[in-house]
Amino acid sequence: MAAALLSTPAVAVAAPPAIGVTGDVGAPGRYTAADLVALGQSAYPVTNPSHGTPATVTGTSLYALAVKSAPAVPPGKNTALRVTMRVTGRHGETANFALGELDPGFGNHPAVLVTSPRHGIGLIVPGDRNRTRSVTAVAAVRINVSTASAQDVAAGAVLIVTPHGTRTLPAWVLKQLPSRDVRVTFLMGTTPQTHTESGPPLSLVLLAAGVLPRAGTSVVAVGTDGYGAAVTLGEDYVGGRPLLLSTVEDGVPLERPRLIPDGDVKGGRYVSATVTLAVG
Repeated sequence: MAAALLSTPAVAVAAPPAIGVTGDVGAPGRYTAADLVALGQSAYPVTNPSHGTPATVTGTSLYALAVKSAPAVPPGKNTALRVTMRVTGRHGETANFALGELDPGFGNHPAVLVTSPRHGIGLIVPGDRNRTRSVTAVAAVRINVSTASAQDVAAGAVLIVTPHGTRTLPAWVLKQLPSRDVRVTFLMGTTPQTHTESGPPLSLVLLAAGVLPRAGTSVVAVGTDGYGAAVTLGEDYVGGRPLLLSTVEDGVPLERPRLIPDGDVKGGRYVSATVTLAVG
Protein backbone atom coordinates (compact mmCIF):
# COMPACT_ATOMS: atom_id res chain seq x y z
CA MET A 1 0.00 0.00 0.00
CA ALA A 2 1.39 3.37 -0.95
CA ALA A 3 2.31 5.50 1.97
CA ALA A 4 -0.04 8.40 2.49
CA LEU A 5 1.46 11.78 1.75
CA LEU A 6 1.26 14.14 4.68
CA SER A 7 0.83 17.81 3.88
CA THR A 8 2.04 20.58 6.18
CA PRO A 9 -0.62 23.21 6.82
CA ALA A 10 0.30 26.71 5.72
CA VAL A 11 1.21 29.08 8.51
CA ALA A 12 -0.27 32.54 8.19
CA VAL A 13 2.28 35.30 8.54
CA ALA A 14 0.92 38.50 10.03
CA ALA A 15 1.52 41.61 8.00
CA PRO A 16 3.76 44.17 9.72
CA PRO A 17 1.98 47.15 11.33
CA ALA A 18 1.41 49.96 8.85
CA ILE A 19 -0.13 53.42 8.73
CA GLY A 20 -2.78 54.10 6.12
CA VAL A 21 -2.69 57.67 4.79
CA THR A 22 -5.91 58.92 3.15
CA GLY A 23 -7.87 62.12 2.55
CA ASP A 24 -7.14 65.13 0.40
CA VAL A 25 -3.85 63.79 -0.92
CA GLY A 26 -2.36 63.02 -4.29
CA ALA A 27 -0.41 60.00 -3.03
CA PRO A 28 -2.37 57.92 -0.52
CA GLY A 29 -0.63 54.82 0.74
CA ARG A 30 0.41 52.50 3.56
CA TYR A 31 3.66 52.91 5.42
CA THR A 32 5.42 50.26 7.48
CA ALA A 33 8.14 51.00 10.00
CA ALA A 34 10.72 50.26 7.30
CA ASP A 35 9.02 52.76 4.98
CA LEU A 36 9.17 55.42 7.67
CA VAL A 37 12.86 54.80 8.25
CA ALA A 38 13.40 55.27 4.53
CA LEU A 39 11.77 58.73 4.80
CA GLY A 40 14.52 59.74 7.21
CA GLN A 41 14.92 59.85 10.97
CA SER A 42 16.16 62.45 13.42
CA ALA A 43 16.57 62.84 17.17
CA TYR A 44 14.26 65.34 18.89
CA PRO A 45 14.69 66.71 22.43
CA VAL A 46 11.85 66.01 24.87
CA THR A 47 10.72 69.16 26.68
CA ASN A 48 9.36 67.48 29.81
CA PRO A 49 10.89 64.02 30.20
CA SER A 50 9.22 62.05 32.99
CA HIS A 51 10.61 59.17 35.03
CA GLY A 52 11.71 56.47 32.61
CA THR A 53 11.26 58.73 29.57
CA PRO A 54 14.39 59.46 27.53
CA ALA A 55 15.54 63.05 27.01
CA THR A 56 15.33 62.57 23.26
CA VAL A 57 13.20 60.54 20.86
CA THR A 58 14.32 59.30 17.47
CA GLY A 59 11.90 58.79 14.63
CA THR A 60 10.31 60.13 11.46
CA SER A 61 8.47 63.44 11.55
CA LEU A 62 4.75 63.37 10.87
CA TYR A 63 5.39 66.42 8.70
CA ALA A 64 7.63 64.36 6.39
CA LEU A 65 4.90 61.74 6.03
CA ALA A 66 2.34 64.42 5.16
CA VAL A 67 4.62 65.99 2.55
CA LYS A 68 5.29 62.56 1.02
CA SER A 69 1.53 62.09 0.68
CA ALA A 70 1.21 65.29 -1.41
CA PRO A 71 -1.71 67.22 0.13
CA ALA A 72 -4.02 68.50 -2.62
CA VAL A 73 -3.68 72.20 -1.83
CA PRO A 74 -5.09 74.89 -4.13
CA PRO A 75 -2.87 77.44 -5.86
CA GLY A 76 -2.02 80.52 -3.85
CA LYS A 77 0.27 81.79 -1.12
CA ASN A 78 1.08 79.34 1.70
CA THR A 79 -2.00 77.22 1.00
CA ALA A 80 -0.30 74.25 2.70
CA LEU A 81 -1.08 76.10 5.94
CA ARG A 82 -4.72 75.12 5.37
CA VAL A 83 -3.84 71.45 5.91
CA THR A 84 -4.90 69.57 9.06
CA MET A 85 -4.28 65.95 10.04
CA ARG A 86 -6.15 63.48 12.20
CA VAL A 87 -4.04 60.65 13.61
CA THR A 88 -5.96 57.58 14.80
CA GLY A 89 -4.65 54.68 16.84
CA ARG A 90 -5.68 51.03 16.78
CA HIS A 91 -7.18 51.46 20.27
CA GLY A 92 -9.27 54.48 19.36
CA GLU A 93 -6.97 57.33 20.42
CA THR A 94 -6.96 60.39 18.18
CA ALA A 95 -4.83 63.51 17.87
CA ASN A 96 -5.28 66.44 15.51
CA PHE A 97 -2.56 68.67 14.10
CA ALA A 98 -2.19 71.61 11.76
CA LEU A 99 0.53 71.05 9.19
CA GLY A 100 1.78 74.59 9.88
CA GLU A 101 2.48 73.71 13.52
CA LEU A 102 4.73 70.84 12.43
CA ASP A 103 6.40 72.66 9.53
CA PRO A 104 10.01 73.55 10.48
CA GLY A 105 9.60 76.82 8.60
CA PHE A 106 6.53 77.97 10.54
CA GLY A 107 5.49 76.37 13.85
CA ASN A 108 8.56 74.13 14.12
CA HIS A 109 6.83 72.01 16.79
CA PRO A 110 7.33 68.44 15.51
CA ALA A 111 5.30 65.29 16.07
CA VAL A 112 7.40 62.14 15.72
CA LEU A 113 6.52 58.64 14.52
CA VAL A 114 8.52 56.08 16.51
CA THR A 115 8.65 52.29 16.30
CA SER A 116 8.81 49.59 18.97
CA PRO A 117 8.55 45.77 18.89
CA ARG A 118 5.60 45.86 21.31
CA HIS A 119 3.39 48.64 19.91
CA GLY A 120 4.49 48.92 16.30
CA ILE A 121 4.32 52.57 15.22
CA GLY A 122 3.57 55.23 17.82
CA LEU A 123 3.32 59.02 17.83
CA ILE A 124 5.03 61.33 20.32
CA VAL A 125 5.02 65.13 20.45
CA PRO A 126 8.33 65.76 22.24
CA GLY A 127 7.76 69.50 22.78
CA ASP A 128 4.38 69.09 24.53
CA ARG A 129 3.84 69.53 28.26
CA ASN A 130 2.37 66.03 28.54
CA ARG A 131 1.39 63.05 26.39
CA THR A 132 -2.20 64.09 25.66
CA ARG A 133 -1.46 64.08 21.92
CA SER A 134 0.53 60.83 21.95
CA VAL A 135 -0.90 57.81 20.13
CA THR A 136 0.34 54.38 21.19
CA ALA A 137 -0.29 52.35 18.04
CA VAL A 138 -0.94 54.52 14.99
CA ALA A 139 -3.25 52.95 12.41
CA ALA A 140 -4.28 55.83 10.16
CA VAL A 141 -3.62 59.44 9.21
CA ARG A 142 -6.31 61.40 7.43
CA ILE A 143 -5.27 64.64 5.77
CA ASN A 144 -7.76 67.43 5.09
CA VAL A 145 -7.41 70.68 3.15
CA SER A 146 -9.78 73.45 4.21
CA THR A 147 -11.78 75.37 1.61
CA ALA A 148 -13.02 77.97 4.12
CA SER A 149 -13.50 81.38 2.55
CA ALA A 150 -13.69 85.00 3.67
CA GLN A 151 -17.13 86.16 4.77
CA ASP A 152 -18.63 89.64 4.63
CA VAL A 153 -18.98 90.77 8.24
CA ALA A 154 -18.94 94.14 9.97
CA ALA A 155 -15.59 95.65 10.91
CA GLY A 156 -14.17 93.92 13.97
CA ALA A 157 -16.61 90.99 13.84
CA VAL A 158 -15.84 87.34 13.06
CA LEU A 159 -18.06 84.61 11.68
CA ILE A 160 -17.69 81.22 13.39
CA VAL A 161 -18.46 78.38 10.97
CA THR A 162 -19.08 74.87 12.36
CA PRO A 163 -20.50 71.68 10.82
CA HIS A 164 -23.77 72.55 12.59
CA GLY A 165 -24.20 76.19 11.58
CA THR A 166 -22.74 79.67 11.86
CA ARG A 167 -22.66 82.47 14.40
CA THR A 168 -21.34 86.00 14.15
CA LEU A 169 -19.51 87.55 17.09
CA PRO A 170 -19.57 91.36 16.79
CA ALA A 171 -16.62 93.52 17.79
CA TRP A 172 -18.20 94.54 21.10
CA VAL A 173 -18.46 90.91 22.20
CA LEU A 174 -14.78 90.28 21.42
CA LYS A 175 -13.84 93.37 23.43
CA GLN A 176 -15.80 92.14 26.46
CA LEU A 177 -14.05 88.77 26.59
CA PRO A 178 -11.12 88.39 29.02
CA SER A 179 -7.98 89.59 27.27
CA ARG A 180 -4.41 88.32 27.36
CA ASP A 181 -1.18 90.09 26.41
CA VAL A 182 1.64 88.27 24.63
CA ARG A 183 4.88 89.60 23.21
CA VAL A 184 5.60 87.80 19.97
CA THR A 185 8.69 87.66 17.76
CA PHE A 186 8.70 86.10 14.31
CA LEU A 187 10.15 86.50 10.83
CA MET A 188 8.20 88.28 8.13
CA GLY A 189 10.18 87.12 5.11
CA THR A 190 13.70 87.64 6.44
CA THR A 191 12.84 90.60 8.65
CA PRO A 192 12.34 90.05 12.40
CA GLN A 193 9.10 91.43 13.80
CA THR A 194 8.30 92.00 17.48
CA HIS A 195 4.87 93.08 18.69
CA THR A 196 2.76 93.12 21.81
CA GLU A 197 -0.61 91.56 20.98
CA SER A 198 -3.70 91.82 23.17
CA GLY A 199 -6.98 89.99 22.81
CA PRO A 200 -9.07 87.04 23.95
CA PRO A 201 -7.68 83.51 23.77
CA LEU A 202 -9.01 81.67 20.74
CA SER A 203 -10.63 79.09 23.04
CA LEU A 204 -12.75 81.81 24.70
CA VAL A 205 -13.83 83.15 21.32
CA LEU A 206 -15.08 79.68 20.38
CA LEU A 207 -16.80 79.25 23.74
CA ALA A 208 -18.58 82.59 23.28
CA ALA A 209 -19.89 81.24 19.97
CA GLY A 210 -21.22 78.08 21.63
CA VAL A 211 -18.36 75.81 20.57
CA LEU A 212 -16.88 73.59 23.29
CA PRO A 213 -13.10 74.08 22.90
CA ARG A 214 -11.12 70.85 23.14
CA ALA A 215 -7.46 70.05 22.55
CA GLY A 216 -8.39 68.34 19.30
CA THR A 217 -10.43 71.26 17.96
CA SER A 218 -9.00 72.59 14.70
CA VAL A 219 -9.67 76.11 13.44
CA VAL A 220 -8.91 77.69 10.09
CA ALA A 221 -8.73 81.49 10.22
CA VAL A 222 -9.41 83.35 6.98
CA GLY A 223 -8.67 87.01 6.33
CA THR A 224 -10.53 89.49 4.14
CA ASP A 225 -8.14 88.67 1.27
CA GLY A 226 -8.98 84.95 1.42
CA TYR A 227 -5.66 83.98 3.01
CA GLY A 228 -6.14 81.11 5.46
CA ALA A 229 -4.16 79.18 8.06
CA ALA A 230 -5.02 76.36 10.44
CA VAL A 231 -4.27 75.89 14.13
CA THR A 232 -5.44 73.40 16.74
CA LEU A 233 -6.23 74.20 20.36
CA GLY A 234 -3.79 71.48 21.39
CA GLU A 235 -1.00 73.87 20.44
CA ASP A 236 -2.15 76.07 23.31
CA TYR A 237 -3.44 73.50 25.80
CA VAL A 238 -0.53 71.05 25.75
CA GLY A 239 1.96 72.67 23.38
CA GLY A 240 2.25 75.71 25.65
CA ARG A 241 2.00 78.15 22.74
CA PRO A 242 -0.82 80.69 23.23
CA LEU A 243 -3.41 81.23 20.51
CA LEU A 244 -5.04 84.66 20.55
CA LEU A 245 -7.47 86.62 18.46
CA SER A 246 -5.70 89.93 18.87
CA THR A 247 -7.76 93.12 18.82
CA VAL A 248 -4.96 95.49 19.87
CA GLU A 249 -1.40 95.52 18.51
CA ASP A 250 1.31 97.57 20.22
CA GLY A 251 -1.37 99.53 22.04
CA VAL A 252 -3.27 100.44 18.86
CA PRO A 253 -6.76 98.96 18.30
CA LEU A 254 -7.02 96.88 15.13
CA GLU A 255 -9.83 97.51 12.67
CA ARG A 256 -10.19 93.74 12.32
CA PRO A 257 -8.80 91.03 14.63
CA ARG A 258 -5.66 89.07 13.90
CA LEU A 259 -4.95 85.40 14.63
CA ILE A 260 -1.81 85.08 16.76
CA PRO A 261 -0.04 81.68 17.08
CA ASP A 262 2.66 82.59 19.58
CA GLY A 263 5.85 80.60 19.14
CA ASP A 264 5.90 80.35 15.33
CA VAL A 265 9.24 81.17 13.75
CA LYS A 266 7.63 82.79 10.69
CA GLY A 267 4.51 84.91 10.40
CA GLY A 268 2.63 82.79 7.87
CA ARG A 269 -0.06 81.77 10.35
CA TYR A 270 -0.53 85.30 11.67
CA VAL A 271 -3.77 85.90 9.77
CA SER A 272 -4.45 89.63 9.55
CA ALA A 273 -7.98 91.02 9.17
CA THR A 274 -9.55 87.72 10.26
CA VAL A 275 -13.23 87.50 9.33
CA THR A 276 -13.87 83.73 9.35
CA LEU A 277 -13.06 81.04 11.89
CA ALA A 278 -13.91 77.63 10.41
CA VAL A 279 -14.07 74.97 13.14
CA GLY A 280 -13.21 71.38 12.25
